[in-house]
Amino acid sequence: MSEEIKRPSIEVIDNEERRAFIAKAMAAMAATAALSGKAGATEPATVAAKTAPAPLRPVRLDPKYMEGKDIPALAPWPAAMQLRPMKTHRTIQWYTGEKLSCMVYDADDGLLKFTDLPYDEQVVLLSGTATLTSLDGTVEVFNKGDVFIAPKGWSGTWQLADNYRELICFETKSLDYAMKTWFE
Repeated sequence: MSEEIKRPSIEVIDNEERRAFIAKAMAAMAATAALSGKAGATEPATVAAKTAPAPLRPVRLDPKYMEGKDIPALAPWPAAMQLRPMKTHRTIQWYTGEKLSCMVYDADDGLLKFTDLPYDEQVVLLSGTATLTSLDGTVEVFNKGDVFIAPKGWSGTWQLADNYRELICFETKSLDYAMKTWFE
């Protein structure tokens, strides 16, 4: 009878990093088995090559983030973007994949100006109100439960009010570029 190996639970954040970690762990276990003289032990490279990638599983959003709990502070928006500064804002990036990244963003009341939004942004408003005013003067008001897209290239103002919190998804590379540009 073979012994069952208890594996620690790992929160999936980046599948590529996870696969590399698993391959290294399997190689280390094979090397340990070879050193201990256990029957059936093979060379680490052989085990890693024969090991299939770990199965992908759905990633659940922790409900505490949807409630605005345990979300770390974010550096202030660039001064040029803040038409009415907010005292604080917070974000947690709960999923990052090769093509898609998702966050929960939580902020005090404020008014931001966007010029040529660098990504498509899908928004699910969890709390509060978002008032988006496009350059042509069109005003769209979104409330808790509304779902909308702010398209790449959009310009205008984004007013956040009433305990604002949103679940947002972006294309990963475009989000990385924007975060580096605005917050580093």
